[in-house]
Amino acid sequence: MNLKLKHMKLLLMILALLLIGCNNEKTNEKVEAEKKEEEHHEDEHSSEVALTEEQIKLMGIETIKLDLQNISGYIKVNGEVSINPDQESKVGSIIPGRIKKIYVKEGSFVKAGQVLASIENLDLVNAQVDYLEAKHEYEHTKLEYERQSKLANDNIGSKKELQKLKADYEHAIIGMKSAEQKLISYRISKNGLENYEDTTDHKQLQRYYPITAPISGNIVSRLATVGQFVEPTTDMFHIVNTSTVFVDLNVFEKDLPYVSAGQKVSLEVSVNPYEVYEGTVTYVNKVFDDEKRTVKVRVAINNKREKLLPNMFISAKIYIKQESVLAVPISAVESEGENKYIFVKTDEVKEIEDHAEHEEGEHKEGEDKEDEHKKDEEKEGENKEEHKKGIVFKKIRVNTGISDDKFVQVFPIDELKEGEEIVVKGTFYLKSELKKDELGEDDD
Repeated sequence: MNLKLKHMKLLLMILALLLIGCNNEKTNEKVEAEKKEEEHHEDEHSSEVALTEEQIKLMGIETIKLDLQNISGYIKVNGEVSINPDQESKVGSIIPGRIKKIYVKEGSFVKAGQVLASIENLDLVNAQVDYLEAKHEYEHTKLEYERQSKLANDNIGSKKELQKLKADYEHAIIGMKSAEQKLISYRISKNGLENYEDTTDHKQLQRYYPITAPISGNIVSRLATVGQFVEPTTDMFHIVNTSTVFVDLNVFEKDLPYVSAGQKVSLEVSVNPYEVYEGTVTYVNKVFDDEKRTVKVRVAINNKREKLLPNMFISAKIYIKQESVLAVPISAVESEGENKYIFVKTDEVKEIEDHAEHEEGEHKEGEDKEDEHKKDEEKEGENKEEHKKGIVFKKIRVNTGISDDKFVQVFPIDELKEGEEIVVKGTFYLKSELKKDELGEDDD
């Protein structure tokens, strides 16, 4: 019996502890919910301004109804100048060798085909000797084959000998063509070897391989020195032609539906904002940048005066065809750092405190403290707080899109409906009043 009582007591204690735990959990949840509700009300309060009709008139606040607007405008984007890959070249030697001479300096302008440097390599001499020997062999077998063919036509000579000479002749043709190709790869003209008879005299043979510019442009870097041994993998010169450049613009995903190849673009650089460059969209990238949340859009620019330099920061406007979008006057949008917002006049009305202004009188010297105290009490009695009705203006966060000279597209972050009254004039005063309220709350 005692054992049963003990078990019952133990069970009751466990149940009591469980109930206490549940109550504590519910209490914590309730506190958390109340805290969130309080924060929500604080956020709402910090984004609201209440003004009397008199204040609205004094501040010159004007509103219009939010509606769709036909915008034939532009998208503002940023980007940077990049080199046209077809107008950039890193130049090296296709054969190994030692640099004998360099003819250009860093910063020099060179034309396509201009010799930049010369490389010394004995393989050049060997290639010319091989060609001369192959040419000599070809000419010799050709004469023999033609002579034997003539004899065979006259039924004189051996057919077996003719077949052998034919094979030798065809082999000589292949050998000479192979030697010619080697000369071409070394940029050696065979015309200079046509009258060269002595294959043992190498003094008149070309000993240096010319490094030439594949494109016209400026030598932006010279990476080699005289006497240096270079391999085919060694970069010797970096040439860039900036007469045409690309500008890579970063277009946000919300603006992407309005962008396509062929659209007109105007660009400005921060170093000279008064000079405007014009171009067209040549390419819209198919790869999305997850970090920037943008897509690269490329614009080709004529840069004959070469004022646009690679990696320069660019501000641009991409002009779009007419679109019907939710938009507000440009004057309605206020900025706070990177954030943008507008003010909406609501139907809400709430009481606001209007403290009557009073002036403090100057105290004459010699008045005793009791008189001063009485005067202060009288003034405090005169200062009465009147409660007046105020119309509530709410701050609505937005993102902006396409725009023209009058309107800008908005994407509301907070709740916003068509037909609501948007403040288009006097937003500065509302912003100031909001700041005053925030400062007042901080003081409290």
